[in-house]
Amino acid sequence: MLQSQLRKNEVPASQINSLLRPDDKQDVKLAYDLLSKIWALPSLDSDASARPGFTETREALRTLGKVFMNILLPYVCVELSLSEQLTLLSTAAHMLLAMAHEDNAGTKLMPSQLYIDLMIMVKNAYFCVAKAKVDNPIGKFFLILLGTDRLEDIFGILRTMVGNDSTLDILQLILRLGGTTEVSAILANHPEWDRSPRRLKLPAVSKDGMAIHKDVDHIKPSAWKGNVYFSEVNLQTCWMRGRQNVKEVPRLDEVLKKIEAANNPSINMLQPFGIDIVRAARAADDYDDTAEDYDDGLGQAENSDAQPPHAVDKELEDAAAEEEEIKKHDPCFELDGTKVWKSRYLSDRFKDLRNPGSRDRLKLYANVSRYAIKHDSRRDIIESDLSDGLQGPTIDMDFPIATLLKCEGRLFVCIGETNDITFNSKHVDSLSVDLLSEPSAFVSFQMLYLVPATVEDSADLKHDWKWSLSRGTTHRVQGRLIEAINPDISTRHVGKPFYLFESAILRSLGTLLLGRLSCEDANNIPLVKRSTYFPYREESGM
Repeated sequence: MLQSQLRKNEVPASQINSLLRPDDKQDVKLAYDLLSKIWALPSLDSDASARPGFTETREALRTLGKVFMNILLPYVCVELSLSEQLTLLSTAAHMLLAMAHEDNAGTKLMPSQLYIDLMIMVKNAYFCVAKAKVDNPIGKFFLILLGTDRLEDIFGILRTMVGNDSTLDILQLILRLGGTTEVSAILANHPEWDRSPRRLKLPAVSKDGMAIHKDVDHIKPSAWKGNVYFSEVNLQTCWMRGRQNVKEVPRLDEVLKKIEAANNPSINMLQPFGIDIVRAARAADDYDDTAEDYDDGLGQAENSDAQPPHAVDKELEDAAAEEEEIKKHDPCFELDGTKVWKSRYLSDRFKDLRNPGSRDRLKLYANVSRYAIKHDSRRDIIESDLSDGLQGPTIDMDFPIATLLKCEGRLFVCIGETNDITFNSKHVDSLSVDLLSEPSAFVSFQMLYLVPATVEDSADLKHDWKWSLSRGTTHRVQGRLIEAINPDISTRHVGKPFYLFESAILRSLGTLLLGRLSCEDANNIPLVKRSTYFPYREESGM
């Protein structure tokens, strides 16, 4: 879905491929490029040809992009004043609070830990400015120094002080820290002597979004151009300006107005629902499963009864060592039945350390080449397979479809929008309708909730159903179980187009899908529970 949005904004396919499938998961510049592309997506209000689902996805990404922009710009836009930095952080905090409350999203928006980290980052910025302002009212404050940049700089100097012994122990660390501090102080006094690492390329940007220089990652105070004097800052004003900026997103502004009208003193940035989520226990689905230390608990039950091994008695160990016969050192060892000199074997095995392929120490030990070798990614393969284009009608991302769902032993018509298409085990952005009947074609879709239409929605009373702009669960079915549709679109509400349907057509779709079912297909129809929104209900509740 993100690919289709970026392509619509005329981002080259090769760049999309690079942004969405990074070879290096820690490529800061690439992550920044992706987020900046998202917040640069324009509105589709003036595009009458855009599908309602595509338009709604675009607005959701634009809202998320505004959050990204307000969090990142205070740290990379060197022309911002301290007041402007704090205002942007306040805007991000208010937006996150509203987004967590909207439709009671909570952890559906993001894991609680990520929400907490972002809010504590904003809180820490305001608290540090307040404390520093009391300590030195006429001084300067650089927000970029609140991160770990200075610590990373010192660590980099420490690791490069003795090139042939970069892995150090505690004693060496103690002996070198003094020299490291002196080097840092010298570079702080003479920033022109400091040269940034070769691979760190996050650009500093100006207010108009143009890159100033492309070879800077850890931005230093000497590069900052904005006014960062305490005397120019009023913290309360910055905070309130951030709240006012949310009015640019009317949907979130309405959510904040409801929170303010409730006047609940227990609700604040770290307690979005009135309870302390920092110390509260996490729900089973409230964890970041992309974290390296993520543990889903699988495999623990098998070993829960296992006893830890007993430690060997040291006295017995010493006694065994005394009784062991002392053998003469043998310079060789057996390898596959052949005697091999230890020194020659070790020399051969550690040749990669003497002539490293990569400057990165972890990659060096893993015997990874210095420069990443890019293989054909999913996107490259798809483009080569479909280079001739698709003939005839196709089904794309955010495309409306009709299918059947099973609820309480009965089959009901369901309208949905595609969010993934798989053909021959490959994810594709478009697929010919003729290929949907193939066994290898699968479509993932999200339910669209329909409600009875009113006279305001359809003045000619032709349509008696409409999309309520609400969505449900996501399901994956074989392509032959769906039918691509092209419903009418209402544009009576500017910026909020929605689909219109007729009961006769919906019944015809149900009859068509039902007649196509085989015994095997009937077992593959997704099962859903009855809810307020599905099955679709008429005004009478039937």
